Amino acid sequence: MTGTDASSVSLGGETVKATVAKFTMAAIGFVGTIVFARVLGPTGFGGFYLLFSLVKLADRAVSGWGSATKKRYSEATANGNEILGGLLAFTVVWVALAGIALLIGSEWLIDYTGLPAAPVMFALLLVAVTLYEPVEQVVQARGLVGAATWIDTVRSALTFPLQVAFVLLGFGAAGMAYGLAAATLLVIPLLWRFVDGRPTRPSRGTLRSLWSYARYSIPNSFLGQAYDRFDVLLLGFLLTPAVAGYYEVAFKLTLPAAFVMMTAASGLMARVSHKHSRDEPFAEDVSNTLAFSSVLAVPMVFGAFALSRPLVVTLYGPEYAPADTFLIGLAVYQLLTTQRGPLSRTIDAIDRPDVNTVLSVLTLGINVVLGIALVLEIGAIGVVVATVIAESLRYAVSAAYVRRTLPDVDLLPRTLLEQVGAATVMVGVVVLFRGTIPIQRWYHLLAVVAVGALVYGVVLLIGSPKLRVTIEGVVRESRLGR
Repeated sequence: MTGTDASSVSLGGETVKATVAKFTMAAIGFVGTIVFARVLGPTGFGGFYLLFSLVKLADRAVSGWGSATKKRYSEATANGNEILGGLLAFTVVWVALAGIALLIGSEWLIDYTGLPAAPVMFALLLVAVTLYEPVEQVVQARGLVGAATWIDTVRSALTFPLQVAFVLLGFGAAGMAYGLAAATLLVIPLLWRFVDGRPTRPSRGTLRSLWSYARYSIPNSFLGQAYDRFDVLLLGFLLTPAVAGYYEVAFKLTLPAAFVMMTAASGLMARVSHKHSRDEPFAEDVSNTLAFSSVLAVPMVFGAFALSRPLVVTLYGPEYAPADTFLIGLAVYQLLTTQRGPLSRTIDAIDRPDVNTVLSVLTLGINVVLGIALVLEIGAIGVVVATVIAESLRYAVSAAYVRRTLPDVDLLPRTLLEQVGAATVMVGVVVLFRGTIPIQRWYHLLAVVAVGALVYGVVLLIGSPKLRVTIEGVVRESRLGR
C-alpha cells in the first residue's frame, strides 16, 4: 500500500480534528432536529426515523463488507486497488438485491412508518448511504479520520438547508429523506479524493481475504445496527411512531456523549490493525483511548439526572415532555458504549471479528427478550432499561476478553475516575445555580449548561495532570497550535 498508513498518522491529532468536526455536525444537526421535530410533530418526525432505521439495517451488508475492506486496506501488505474493486462490486450487487426486496415490501413499509412516500424515500437513502459509508471507511483505514469526519461535516452542512427547502416545498417528512440523500450524493466525489488508489478487478485471493473477514463483519454489522436501533424499531412496532419520536429526540440529545469515542475508536482500529499485522505493541494505544473516550459521556450522565425535563421541554416543546425519562436512560447507555466501543474495535483489529459476532448475538437476544417483556410490563421506558442491561453485559464480556488477550491494557484508567470527580462537582454547582435561576426560556437553559460545562472543564483540567499533558501533545500533533 502506498501513501499514508494508519501507524504514521497521529491518533491524538486525528481524534481532535474529527471531534471538532463532530461537534460542528452536532450543532448543525441539533438545529435541524429542533426545527423538524417542531414542524413535523412527533408522528411525522418519528416516522422518518423509523424509516431511516430500516435503511440503516438494509445497508449493513455493504457496511460489513466495508469493515472488511477497512481491515485489509489498513494492513501493511494490502493490495489497495483490488480491495477497492471488490468493494464496488459487492455494493452494486447488494443494492440490486435490496431493490427487489423493496418492491415486494413497499406496502408494509408504508403501513409501518405511516409515510405514503416511504418506498421512494427508502430507495434514495439506501443508494446514497451504501455508496458513501464504505468509501468513508477506506479513508479511515489510511488513518485520515479527521478528513473523513470533516467531509461528513460538509455533508451535514448541505443536508440541513436541502431538507428545509424540501420540507418548505411541501414534501413533509419525505423532505428530510430527499435532503439527506442529495447531500450525501454530492459529497461522494470529495470523499474519493482521499482514497489512495483506483479500483481494479479483484483477484480470487483478494476476494478470499476479504470474505474471511466479511463473513463475520457482515453479521456483526447487522447485529450491531439491530442492537443500536432495536429500541426505536420496537417502539414503532408495539406502540406508535409518536413514541418513537420521543425516543429519537432523547437519543439526539445524548449522541454528543459518544463523539470522542466514535472518532478515537475508528482511528484506533486502523492503528491497531496495522501494528498487529507487523507484530508491534499497541496496548498503550488502547489504554489511552479508554482514558478519554468518556470525557463527554460522564458529565452528560450527571447533567441528564439534573436537567432532563428542562432540556426536552425548552428545546422541543411541551408535546415532547415524555422524552425526559428516555434521556436519563440513554445517557447511561452512552456512557457504557464509550467504554465498550474501543474494546470492540480492538477485538476487530486483532482479527477476531468472530468474538464480536458471538457477543452481538448474545446481547441482541437479551435486548430483544427483555425489551419486549419490559415494554409490555412497564411501558416505553422498558426498552431503554433492557438496552442498558444488555450493554452492561456486553461491556463486561468485552473487557474480560481484552484483559485476557492484552494483560497490559488498563481498563479503568485514573483519568476516567478524575472525570467522575469533576462531574460530581459540576452537578452540585448546576443544582445550586438552577435553584437561583429557574429555567423558563432557552437562554436560562443555556446559562445553566454553560456554567456546568465551565465547572467540569476547569475542575478536570486542574485535577488531571495526564489531561494537561495530552492536550499539549494533541494540539502539537494536530498542528492546531500553529
